[in-house]
Amino acid sequence: MTRVTAAREVKHSNADYSDLLAKLQDIRTLPIVAMRVNELINDPNSSSSDIAEVLKKDQVLTAKVLRLVNSSYYAIPGGVADVQRALAFLGFNTLAQLVLSLSIFSIFSSSDTEEFSMLNFWRHALGTAVCSELLAKRLKFPRPEEAFTCGLLHDIGKLVLNEIDPSRLLSIVKETTKEGTSFLEVERKLDLPGHSYLGEVIASKWGLPQVIRLAIRYHHFDVGPMDSVLASAKPTIQIVRLANMLCVRQQVGKSGDCSKGEITPDMLKPLKLSSEEIPQIEEQLKMDMERAGAFLNAYR
Repeated sequence: MTRVTAAREVKHSNADYSDLLAKLQDIRTLPIVAMRVNELINDPNSSSSDIAEVLKKDQVLTAKVLRLVNSSYYAIPGGVADVQRALAFLGFNTLAQLVLSLSIFSIFSSSDTEEFSMLNFWRHALGTAVCSELLAKRLKFPRPEEAFTCGLLHDIGKLVLNEIDPSRLLSIVKETTKEGTSFLEVERKLDLPGHSYLGEVIASKWGLPQVIRLAIRYHHFDVGPMDSVLASAKPTIQIVRLANMLCVRQQVGKSGDCSKGEITPDMLKPLKLSSEEIPQIEEQLKMDMERAGAFLNAYR
């Protein structure tokens, strides 16, 4: 796989670019519950009871959240039957991030095509989330639940493209499959606006937290030397970048990237990891994914 650096990020001015950006206006806004939860995540004075109050207004979403919370991934003793008890075990941040993610994914179509399987897409997104959280905990990152959400949403631009121009998405996937290359490289070859850019545009439209927007935009880049990227967000972006590539390498799901998933030194150095640690991380990822199976049903 060709190494992608910040220097290769290009601006587009072709008609395709303008056309796709215009179609972004057709993407629905966030559901009311997601908007409120997003506000709570950004409000340092918000509390667990605020989340519980919001969820009371959407019983379907509450049921999905409880199904995830009761999965083997969290392994809460005896399980939980209500949001307040879930909050007691998981805390505000984890539950808020779950609610936001579930609400976002409810916006997009879940229909499959022969070339692009939504189940495989969700599996890759979930794998990147699980691996991001795994890495965050291993590195003693202060907010592993934030890394999980950033990993889960990193490829949301592909869902955006599938909504506004599905034929273009399929043409890219066919090319990556034929050439055994990455989604990003085909976008560049065709001089198309990248999925990471489309994802960031829609994330900004929805007012998602800045760290999520930046992780979506820059998950293919070495952000270390980039002065334009918020310094406090760089560790999360670097975690998601490595997690994404590990999932490509291990074929955890499939989101259109048919490369071999090359792990380069600039992915490891900022996180103070060595190549010798990768097999252990991959083994832990496999075990964590077995426990995370219930997520696939909730997110689809």
